[in-house]
Amino acid sequence: MEAEYIAASEAAKEAVWMKNYIQELGVVPSIAEPVVIFCYNSGAIAQAKELRSHHRSKHILRRYHLFREMVGRGDVRMDRVQ
Repeated sequence: MEAEYIAASEAAKEAVWMKNYIQELGVVPSIAEPVVIFCYNSGAIAQAKELRSHHRSKHILRRYHLFREMVGRGDVRMDRVQ
């Protein structure tokens, strides 16, 4: 679960940066839809959507929890691969 959560966090940071960059260039006037990150691990998806830390996730570095904030703000949406 931890590896998938960290990978999704890194992917989300890059995707949100790219979305903001494209908007600033004026290529697309506005991108209202959230960036969708697909993941097969339901534990990583639950971790991203949970606003509180649990005792089992305390070892995950704080820098990766920015991902939770992105999900909470609606910048990123995490879906399960079917």
